[in-house]
Amino acid sequence: MIFRKNKENKVEPKELLEKAGRSSPNGLKELLKQIEAELAKGDNYDLKMAKTIITSRLTSMRDSGKIPL
Repeated sequence: MIFRKNKENKVEPKELLEKAGRSSPNGLKELLKQIEAELAKGDNYDLKMAKTIITSRLTSMRDSGKIPL
């Protein structure tokens, strides 16, 4: 059982993947920036999946008119 995060307060890739699946439209862009920053540090499958989910959700929302360009 993990009681606290490491000293750097590093976010786990699986946490970002879960947030990507249940985040509101307002938080998706900020979450995408955070994921891209983590991907710049190193390659990770979970981060790539989270980025794909967020990008596709933002695109579908934009196409349906829910969020402006």
